Amino acid sequence: AAPITGFLHMPPGDGPFPTVLMCGGLDALQTDYYNLYENYFAPLGIAMLTVDMPSIGFSSKCKLTQDTSLLHQYVLQHLANVPWVDHTRVAAFGFRFGANIAVRLGYLESQRLKAVACLGPVVHGLLVDPLHQGRVPEMYLDVLASRLGMHDASDDALRVELNRYSLKVQGLLGRRCPTPMLSGFWKDDPFSTEEESRLITSSSSDGKLLEIPFNPVYRNFDHALRQIARWISHRFS
Repeated sequence: AAPITGFLHMPPGDGPFPTVLMCGGLDALQTDYYNLYENYFAPLGIAMLTVDMPSIGFSSKCKLTQDTSLLHQYVLQHLANVPWVDHTRVAAFGFRFGANIAVRLGYLESQRLKAVACLGPVVHGLLVDPLHQGRVPEMYLDVLASRLGMHDASDDALRVELNRYSLKVQGLLGRRCPTPMLSGFWKDDPFSTEEESRLITSSSSDGKLLEIPFNPVYRNFDHALRQIARWISHRFS
């Protein structure tokens, strides 16, 4: 197996540090999340570990399968060997399709995770509902198809395959999850409905739903990220 390459960003001071494992979207590289670390987690003394999701960047040799969390799970299981990370205080943060990874980890690795936070999650609705798929830009579905290694497949074949990526279809979401889970959503977000976030937070024994007003975009996004970072920090204490 090829080695997994990740970046660990650490705040000043002596570790080991509580750490957020970042699970990014389909079209983002791990280097895209540095600002998130610098502005929101570092000030709280929290480190951030980024790993590219299967099929992109440093993880491009790894195929994306329905076991979306495979790579991140492997990393999580080996954090005890990383001296700068306090492996007893780790959370996962997932954006868009990355939330699929983060929530999956919340179920499969509840003993290793203190919390899971998501933004605009893609865990069920978009993956099973053709009407929902019709509302997102075609380019996004193209990216999804290419990540799944199905860029030449028919629409029907892609639909069948996407269905298998739903965490509800996989029998996870809807079952009680002991890991605290927060999910943030924007009203009228074509990728992720309020129901999608509710599905996550109502499945958790300690769930928090966060509605993010759309305008002004930057200020509300900034405010939401601050809330999420604080929420994660409280789960560490």
